[in-house]
Amino acid sequence: MYSVKKEMRIIYWMIVLLFAAFLLIPLILLFIRAIQGEQGLSLQHFQAVIIDPAFGEAVWNSMKVSGLTAVITTIIAFVLAYSVHCTKMFPPIQKIIRIGILIPMLLPTITYGFAIIYSFGKQGLLTKIFGTELFHIYGFNGLLLGYVIYTIPPAFLLINNAMMQVDKKYMIVSKLMGDGVLRSFNNTVLRPLIGTLGGAFVLSFILSFTDFGIPASLGGAYNVVATQLYQVMLGSIPNFNHGAVIAVMMLLPSVIGIFLLSYLDKFNFHNDNVSDMELLENKKRDSIFGSLSAVIIAVMLSVFAVIFIAPFVNSYPYDMSFTWRHFQSVFESSELSFVYRNSLLIAASTALLGTVVAYFSALLAARTNMKHTNVLDIISIICNTVPGMVLGLSYLLLINGSTLKGTFLIIILCNIVHYFTTPYLMAKNTVSKMNPNWEIAGGLFGDAWLKTIWKVILPNSMTTIIEMFSYYFINSMVTISGIIFLVSSQTVVLASKIKELQHFAKFNEIFVLSILIFATNLLVKLICDYVQKHKKASFAPKSKKSEGINVMKAMKQAILLLITVSLIFVSVACSNSTSASEKVVIATNGDEEAITAIENALNEAGYEGKYQLQSLGTSELGGKLMAEGKDIEADLVTMSSYFLESAQQQNDMFTDLTFDTKAIDEHPSFYSPILAITGAIFVNTEVLKENGLKMPESIMELTSPEYKDLVSIPNIADSSTGWLLVQAILTEYGEEEGKEVLEKLIANVGPHLESSGSGPIKKVQAGEVAAGFGLRHQAVKAKEDGAPIDYIDPTEGNFSLTESVAVVKKDDKEKTKLAMEMAETIISNARQELITNYPVALYEGETVDDINKPAHAKQYAEQLTVELLEEHQQLFTKSKQ
Repeated sequence: MYSVKKEMRIIYWMIVLLFAAFLLIPLILLFIRAIQGEQGLSLQHFQAVIIDPAFGEAVWNSMKVSGLTAVITTIIAFVLAYSVHCTKMFPPIQKIIRIGILIPMLLPTITYGFAIIYSFGKQGLLTKIFGTELFHIYGFNGLLLGYVIYTIPPAFLLINNAMMQVDKKYMIVSKLMGDGVLRSFNNTVLRPLIGTLGGAFVLSFILSFTDFGIPASLGGAYNVVATQLYQVMLGSIPNFNHGAVIAVMMLLPSVIGIFLLSYLDKFNFHNDNVSDMELLENKKRDSIFGSLSAVIIAVMLSVFAVIFIAPFVNSYPYDMSFTWRHFQSVFESSELSFVYRNSLLIAASTALLGTVVAYFSALLAARTNMKHTNVLDIISIICNTVPGMVLGLSYLLLINGSTLKGTFLIIILCNIVHYFTTPYLMAKNTVSKMNPNWEIAGGLFGDAWLKTIWKVILPNSMTTIIEMFSYYFINSMVTISGIIFLVSSQTVVLASKIKELQHFAKFNEIFVLSILIFATNLLVKLICDYVQKHKKASFAPKSKKSEGINVMKAMKQAILLLITVSLIFVSVACSNSTSASEKVVIATNGDEEAITAIENALNEAGYEGKYQLQSLGTSELGGKLMAEGKDIEADLVTMSSYFLESAQQQNDMFTDLTFDTKAIDEHPSFYSPILAITGAIFVNTEVLKENGLKMPESIMELTSPEYKDLVSIPNIADSSTGWLLVQAILTEYGEEEGKEVLEKLIANVGPHLESSGSGPIKKVQAGEVAAGFGLRHQAVKAKEDGAPIDYIDPTEGNFSLTESVAVVKKDDKEKTKLAMEMAETIISNARQELITNYPVALYEGETVDDINKPAHAKQYAEQLTVELLEEHQQLFTKSKQ
């Protein structure tokens, strides 16, 4: 190897500084935020979080489901790896295992939950096939299934790689020596793999413990740490200090995992001389493991089958006639190309730049005599154990208020750091096995170190480099945990768009986007595999010197192309971010109908292409308003009126409207109402008949034992619609009796506590529950469309909330003026469509049909404020315990 050169030091310090700035410093800031009290450093936030019963419950729940997941995953992954390497099963089955095991990795984890709902739910595909609901999918059971599917592929790859070092000749020798089956298995397979199996257990546990995507769609009332962190950070009353504490606590399993892996490392082995000896044929063994492996893969893939069925039928599971309309509605959206382009830019830029960082890190660690290169190994271990949500949150604290916020660059850097470990180890394993004298020979010929890398090392690493690229690209396309705190309206990607669609329970659109992600990742994987095979063939021994020269020339061209494309992607990403920043950003908590009305009004007025609409849940947008104030990305906000008032009082963030409105009720000068939502009960008449239930007339009736697990309501912590329910209960029954009613109701709801106001009506329409509480107009429309839905105005009262439009104070006067014009357009032009979907008169001269007038319209006695909402949220939370 070379002596240490200047270029080595430069590259080394560039890499170290990169990780210091975007790994070490963010984690330090996270810890400081966790111990930052009102009077200086303090453990008060740790104390507040630890004594919170909800956090303790979330930790225990996460420990239980993650621990069992790790046990099951390790066993299944071992069985699959053993079947591939230690049996002579039917070759096509072996090929199916190798391909099928990778399919879940091509989809975002948030999709797993929706696939499980549509497969094993009461109206699920597999439920229909078997004629009964196989198990209760929400909460522990659903999370366990989702986590197992999620963690089997990486655990299999880990064990499968170690299996390659198991020499089959020892199995044959053990058999010839008369060892029993168990003794032979223990000595020749299990003991050599004990360290790897322990590593697979730790990996599966950490991945499950820290995943956000699966509990976001399947968790129900089963609270886990990841959703707890999300609610604290992006809830209606955000608390960054408590969020930092939870994030730090989420690191504990990773720290324990590091020590456990260090201990298990002494059990690992490396066999440099693995023989090519074939195993003796054993039909019984081969049949058992071949069949078992086929069943495991079939079960895994069957869960995802519904993704490729539901979007192609009119209304799953009621109308199974074929249609393209779900795909057409998604692909006709102008936003899709914008979101898909963002996803490709981020994935490709991460793959290209990440591969460069990981490869040069491996070169320095494995092929130089530099001191302190073990720092790169330590960085690799830390990156492998820091959860994506924790890393993303630490970045948010680092960049909040800076120019990096809301950019592509910060997401790319987060992905590079988050997924650094595996590409680094891939490259290190490859370059460490190359002839150590190549650099010395290059030096004797007068070549600089980088020139030797370029001419010799790099071409011989191309297959590994392509594999590194593929790994970075695929994971960047599917990640949700690492970027959930970092995406903005300008940098939204397909995975975060799926999270947004969950707010509207638009499962068909979710599956369409999931198919798009799957197809993209599959295409990239196939291309990379093809190129890898081509490169291996290219480097086969050549009889002619000219052929070798042509290969080297092709390699150099390929490397130059990668570097050029990398720079293009980054520059395009930056320019795209700049051009997009010129648009008016509209942040809204509106439902699908409201968003459509707003877009129609703006587009017809000539504003198409001049705005970017960002859809958020009420709690998410409310949290942003309270936490960020004028620094919020949005220029225009449509939001619940009480939130706008509280945000204005706290942050003085809205400017007075410059146009006159003729609203019926008085309101502050900085906003004007655009719609009002009203709460009601609705039922699925068919499910009522199936369960022998009578039509309910009040919320109280939904607390009866016969409604156990047959009711769906919105969670007040996530949805303002849930507040309508609480207002009705407290007004009718008072706080003490009202708490008892809530306790009984929530007990009946069980796993059907929804994060959006649209969630309950979707559950009722899907036949998952018999009754729900939600938005009255949605039930009216569903009944008019012919669905087996009916609606009831509860005797406790129909309470309403107004949503209004406000313009944020910004330094950019021209953009503020444009935002003000759009606000006036929404008030003037969108009301006709809005009052059709939200039939409550807000302005002079408006009328509403009798069918849309609630029978028991009421208003809450106290003024609605964020502080009152927080009180009611606490009451609701206590009722869940």
